[in-house]
Amino acid sequence: MTMKLCNTFLVIVVAAACSRGGSETRAVSADEARSLLIDRNWMDLWPETDTQPLHVFRFVPTMGGGVFQDRTLYAGQFELFTFRVDGDRIHFDLPHTKDRVTAKFRIERVDGPHPFDLRLTLDPSPRGPSVYYGRSAETLEQALRLR
Repeated sequence: MTMKLCNTFLVIVVAAACSRGGSETRAVSADEARSLLIDRNWMDLWPETDTQPLHVFRFVPTMGGGVFQDRTLYAGQFELFTFRVDGDRIHFDLPHTKDRVTAKFRIERVDGPHPFDLRLTLDPSPRGPSVYYGRSAETLEQALRLR
């Protein structure tokens, strides 16, 4: 009886561990990471209220650089920057503060937190936290294909 109970408990624990969502990650290649980095909102969280603080990076080379935002849904502060990607590193030039930061970056495909399926890690982050999330279908080109 005790052995049967232990086996049942073990099956339940293994099943629960295997069914957990949001824990699987898949690293992307350096070429794909450079492509995924661009023209996408990278947010540290999905806001649950219109006053919840969040941080956003957006890398837009066609506009001459990028923007970092420390904000809520309707108000906030921004800082413009220029950047250059070299392999697995981003070289940030932050003209307002005259800071120059080189950060190693990694992008992984993830299963959440909802509604995200991408995770960007910056080490070190030039502003805000080191981990940001994005969505694959966010670029204009991909959105047009969904129509």
